Amino acid sequence: MAHRSVLCAGGCVIDRVGATADAKERLYTSNIGRMRTSLGGVARNVAENLARLGIAVGLISRIGDDLEGRRILDESSRAGIDMSAVTPVAGATTASYTAIFSGDGELVIGLADMAIFDAIEPEAVAARIAACAPDSFLFADANLPPAVLGAIAKARGDRALACVPVSVQKLARLMPILADIDILFLNLYEARALVGSDGSAEELAARLAAGPVPRGLLTLGPQGALAWDAGKVTPVPALASRPTNVNGAGDALAGATLARLAMGDDFLDAARHAMAAAALTVESHETVRSDLTMPAVLARFALSHPTETIQS
Repeated sequence: MAHRSVLCAGGCVIDRVGATADAKERLYTSNIGRMRTSLGGVARNVAENLARLGIAVGLISRIGDDLEGRRILDESSRAGIDMSAVTPVAGATTASYTAIFSGDGELVIGLADMAIFDAIEPEAVAARIAACAPDSFLFADANLPPAVLGAIAKARGDRALACVPVSVQKLARLMPILADIDILFLNLYEARALVGSDGSAEELAARLAAGPVPRGLLTLGPQGALAWDAGKVTPVPALASRPTNVNGAGDALAGATLARLAMGDDFLDAARHAMAAAALTVESHETVRSDLTMPAVLARFALSHPTETIQS
C-alpha cells in the first residue's frame, strides 16, 4: 500500500559529545575524557526515523563542502533519505553541536554552531515544497531562520505542517507562523515559554489545546506525553523500557507519529504507536536506532496492548 510522503526542512548537524573521566570537571585546563561523534539535527533525525519506518522522505538543508558534510550526505543517503535538496556550500563549515559532560553526567557546556542555516534561501525552499505531492506532510524545525519558516507556511497549501521548536530560545521563530502549524511537538520548558505560565503539564496542555495549533504532543519524558486534538487533551503513556541513552527519543516520537499519520492513523493512534519507537530508541546507544523498523514498532506496541490487532 502506498503511503503519503514527508518533506523535512531544518537542522543537518554533526553532534559531538564528550565526558570527563573525573566526576568533577576541571575548568581552565585540559581534561582527560572521551569524545564521540554522530549525525544529528532535529530535521535530519526525524527524516532518518521516517526512512527507517518505511516512509518516502526528503530533507532540505545545507552542509559545508567538508569531510563532515560528506559524511552526513553518505550516511543519510544510505539510511534512505532523499538528500537531493541538501546543498553543500564551498567554504562553509557543517553545522555542529558540541556537548561536554562531567563524569557524573552533568552538562558543563554546550556549543551550537548553526550559522550555515541562516543563508538558506526562502525561495528555494518554497519551490521544493511546490514540487512535492499535494497530500504530503511537511516537517520543519526552528533551526531555520524566520524568513524560511515564513516561506514554508506560505507555500504549504493544503499540506499538513508539523514543527519542533528545538529549544526555548528558538521557539520565538515559530511564533509568527503558529496559526499555520497543524502539529506541534514540544517539551515542558518550551510549553511554559509558549504559554507564558509555570503551571502544571495538564494546565499547559489545556492552554495549548485552546490555542491556534489544532493538535500536538507535550512530551514529558518517562511520563509519556499529553496529546491535544480538536480542543481535547488526552494522556499518552510511555511504554516500559530500560533506557541507556535518552538522546533522540523526541525525534523518534515525532518521526514515528508522522509515519503512522502517513500510513492513515488518526492523531491519537499515531502518537500511541510512536511511544513504541521512543521506547526502542532509548534502549539503544544510537540517537537514531539503525535497526528501527515499522514491524519492530508494531511488535513493541503489541506487547503493551496484547489485544490490539497489528496492522501495517
